[in-house]
Amino acid sequence: MPLYGPRWPLSAGEEDAFKLYDDIKDQINFYLKCLLLTSPGENISDSGYGVGIRSYLFEQNIDSVRGNIGSKIQNQISRYMGYLRIVDISVSATDAEVNENTLSIKITYYIPKGTTEEIFELNFSPNTNIGFY
Repeated sequence: MPLYGPRWPLSAGEEDAFKLYDDIKDQINFYLKCLLLTSPGENISDSGYGVGIRSYLFEQNIDSVRGNIGSKIQNQISRYMGYLRIVDISVSATDAEVNENTLSIKITYYIPKGTTEEIFELNFSPNTNIGFY
């Protein structure tokens, strides 16, 4: 069973200093979540890292803004996660979701030499608690 990077939030492991991801999909989904939630300039070692989804918090939930978010996600993934092959990036909100201030991001990807497509989804709404707390 291959082991990957440390599982967040950090906790003591039984076989290693920290618990580790044992599934590559979980590790990649964690990286995607970090990429979306990190604002440019927040990562001290690389000020260009991150989509900064919070910067769109007070933008109108319209097609052009969702298109900008999608293109920014595409650019960041190609720059920082070049090992992924993106099939589709969907940033969407139905009429009901717009009225509830909700936004859904769906990234369909695969890893070269992988045979199946994987889907990463992140939903933003006023009731969502995103993070480790």
